Amino acid sequence: MIDHFRSDLYLMRKMKVTYILPIIFLLSSLLVGVIYLRINISALMVADPTTATSLSGDAYIDEEGSFGEEYVNSLSEGFSAGFNAAAEEDSAIEEAEAQEVERPGFFSGGPYYDSSVCEFFSVITAASTLLILVGLFAAFLFANDIRGGFRKNMIKINPNRWISFLSKVATVLIYNIFFLIFAFLTAFLCVALMGKSIHFDFNLDFFGMLALRLLTMFAFSMFIALITCFTKSTALGMVSSLIFGMGVLDLVFYFFDLLLAFISMKLNFEIPSGFSLSNYTLTGIAAMLQPGMSSRLILRAVIVSVCFIAVSIFGAGYLNQKRDIH
Repeated sequence: MIDHFRSDLYLMRKMKVTYILPIIFLLSSLLVGVIYLRINISALMVADPTTATSLSGDAYIDEEGSFGEEYVNSLSEGFSAGFNAAAEEDSAIEEAEAQEVERPGFFSGGPYYDSSVCEFFSVITAASTLLILVGLFAAFLFANDIRGGFRKNMIKINPNRWISFLSKVATVLIYNIFFLIFAFLTAFLCVALMGKSIHFDFNLDFFGMLALRLLTMFAFSMFIALITCFTKSTALGMVSSLIFGMGVLDLVFYFFDLLLAFISMKLNFEIPSGFSLSNYTLTGIAAMLQPGMSSRLILRAVIVSVCFIAVSIFGAGYLNQKRDIH
């Protein structure tokens, strides 16, 4: 077992995908950092100061007055209107300059500009990017023995393939831990480059969320490993990681939710409010993980993740043991 594990760790260090995936996550996180840490959307909604003034004043022509009176009144009112307009224009210019100084800049700070590293970490890991990337690594690692070569021949002659399979399971877990550490360092880098100040705000809720994040990542990796072992294809494992990670099947779950609502209406039983099948998927749970979440959500995340891990490891290990390798 130890020799297989060391061999898989060596393979992990030599695979190019091991380093390409974190680079992709770093670039996407920097883009998210620019949007959420630097861009001030409210600056676009501030109207430009208006400097136009009305030069009409209060001048009017008395319909009952004489021509001379009208002429004298128009001259006096014209002078007063001119002075008033000049004064109003000067005050408008001063107000416009003051508003231009106080107007927030476009890159003056976003909604998470003053957030902590832990808070921004929960933001960048709530997206589906993290699950997709660890799923891609699992697809490449478990398909490596299928493509051929020396490792395939070793598994072919080994009567107990569970040893090599569990070695890969441990390797995926190690990679997920490293990836999660790299994600935290990425969050620290984004806050250091684009945030207002660096503060971490560590607490027990954060470490609980971190443990659940690792659990969902590992469950998703094992689910992709099951698909890869079943299809014997790296490409299908990668496509499955993209499809399930991006939540493309949420539309299917939405139609099932409508079907359940229709059945409950016909059979006169009530579905709990807020119930949705997507809340019991790994992608749906991963999007809801955050510090300070309810105990009900924590329990649901643990149960769903453990069920996925158990079914995926048993199914993929059984396929790996029974399949015919040519």
